[in-house]
Amino acid sequence: MSNNKSETKPLEKIIELRLPSRLGYERVAMDTASSLARRMGFQGDRVDALKTAVSEAVTNAIEHGNQHDAAMKVVVLLTVRDDELIVSVADQGRQLLDQNNVTRTPHIEDILDKSDKGGWGIWLIRELVDEVEFTTAPTGGNQVRMVIHLER
Repeated sequence: MSNNKSETKPLEKIIELRLPSRLGYERVAMDTASSLARRMGFQGDRVDALKTAVSEAVTNAIEHGNQHDAAMKVVVLLTVRDDELIVSVADQGRQLLDQNNVTRTPHIEDILDKSDKGGWGIWLIRELVDEVEFTTAPTGGNQVRMVIHLER
């Protein structure tokens, strides 16, 4: 047993939301994330960016991962640390993320071409948070892990 203080982990608080796959429930995750971020001391523009990123991630989970099946859940884990907020969004994914959409940056031609509706939410998430990772969830679906750092 070590008494070395440098080995102590930062204090974490974890909140778990289990949402039905129905549009509108992304607001529950947005409101929870923004409330936590404000309590942590995030500035208004950072809170707004976080809300948009969380909305995009949960909406993608509802629409693409769970394909609007209300019996399937979207699990949102919010981990509060001293200097960052981590938001993980996992679906029960029948349809796994297209890795091409995860890595590509859409072009202006894609915006004008109404047939290409994919990729913008993922691009937006990447622009709004400090770190993002797209993986397979432990349950076999999709998982998006987003980190936003507290700037003091």
